[in-house]
Amino acid sequence: MGAQVKVLQKGKVTIPAEMREALGVEEGDYVTVDLEDGRLVISATGTIANPTETISRLASGVTMEEELDKGVVEAGAARMKRKLKRSSG
Repeated sequence: MGAQVKVLQKGKVTIPAEMREALGVEEGDYVTVDLEDGRLVISATGTIANPTETISRLASGVTMEEELDKGVVEAGAARMKRKLKRSSG
């Protein structure tokens, strides 16, 4: 899915609607901009490159004996689902 867009004043570009929707990017969201091999690459900041590693870091130091607040666990799960939904489109 490629598109040609015009560079406007101060370097502004419009990301086509279908691409924003596929990435789950909405007005006010931040995106990451990188240069890779002479290409400008825009990525949704909410994209999780390695979900397993992210979950492992979040669980670091937690033992099974510790009682976790159900509300905290549910909030974390809901947040992860939103991020995964945004990254999968």
